[in-house]
Amino acid sequence: MRHTLAVIGLAVMLTPGVGLAQQAATPPAPADSAALASAQGGADRLPIKRVVLYKNGVGFFEHLGKVRGTQQVSIDFTSGQLNDVLKSLTTVDLGSGKVTGVSFHTDDPANRKLGALSLPLDEDTTALAFLGAIRGARVEVQAGGPPATGRVLAVEQRAFGEGDKQTQVRELSIVTDTGELRTFDVTSRLSVRILEGDLRGDIRRYLDIVASTRQRDLRRMTIATSGTGDRQLYVSYISEVPIWKSTYRLVLPAKPSDKPLLQGWAIVDNTIGEAWTNVELSLVAGSPQSFIQQLSQPLYARRPVVPLPSAVQLSPQTHEATLMDMAPSESSKMAARGGFPGGVVGGVVGGMPEAPPPPAPPPMMRAEAVTERMMSTEAAAQ
Repeated sequence: MRHTLAVIGLAVMLTPGVGLAQQAATPPAPADSAALASAQGGADRLPIKRVVLYKNGVGFFEHLGKVRGTQQVSIDFTSGQLNDVLKSLTTVDLGSGKVTGVSFHTDDPANRKLGALSLPLDEDTTALAFLGAIRGARVEVQAGGPPATGRVLAVEQRAFGEGDKQTQVRELSIVTDTGELRTFDVTSRLSVRILEGDLRGDIRRYLDIVASTRQRDLRRMTIATSGTGDRQLYVSYISEVPIWKSTYRLVLPAKPSDKPLLQGWAIVDNTIGEAWTNVELSLVAGSPQSFIQQLSQPLYARRPVVPLPSAVQLSPQTHEATLMDMAPSESSKMAARGGFPGGVVGGVVGGMPEAPPPPAPPPMMRAEAVTERMMSTEAAAQ
């Protein structure tokens, strides 16, 4: 981090708001240009030309530099800065070329990468959790005596004794190659060696993922351009920066006839990892509206799980034979029913057994029978 002091000199009798601002100190340029080019990964740097810092912790940055032909330039950010850059980035090729793409390094969170391993371990684990995660693996165990080779069965914690004399003992159980069950106390004298090469590779990948969480938070953004000849490339964005601070001093003259001088000092923190050389710096006391959105992190959607229906037809569907394969008697029956079914639906319907004929309707009664029944009903009522 580089600290820059911007000195603002004001005479006491001057109108408020009128003054002179200048950059007091210029950070030294890197001495080893070869090391810098190696760290850049083959992409050139785009120098900063203008910086505007606000009181709410954001800054406006402008880069302007020369590109030639098909060239890539890179700018380094932290994850917090890259989130702001992705929602405010503007890049323009001021010549006859064009910007063909912008890329940046991204990676899955550590917990998602750990979930892809065969080891059911979290980022924060213990020795007992590790031994429990390798159950079934071939190991060589040694606890002061001759080594024993077998597969890990279980890791248990047992209590021995009663009352205040109760102690907790952790035990590792393995099944040897001869089928013998052996138990070892998990102490500082216990040595466990993994014999499976694939499992050792998973352990190395697990340790690499855990170690990557301690690495420097560096996200490199690369801008690719294409064209002919020399051109100017302009890039601007808003990024998270520390709040600039101000202090004031009153310098009294040696002679009573001279006017005193009021000095204002601005303390600016350069945290972007690049020296501000020949930069136009502006300090604004305003606080524009700003928000944070995690655009640089991979985002996965939670999708619903749709189970298979329980009534799925497990046996293949069969259809009736084709017209050419049918016997003459079957052909005549289908023709009598009104034709031959066609297509998938016709095959399914034609393959179904014939439905039984509907029941015959009851016979209609004649008028004389109805009259006689009505007369007999009236006589019975009397």
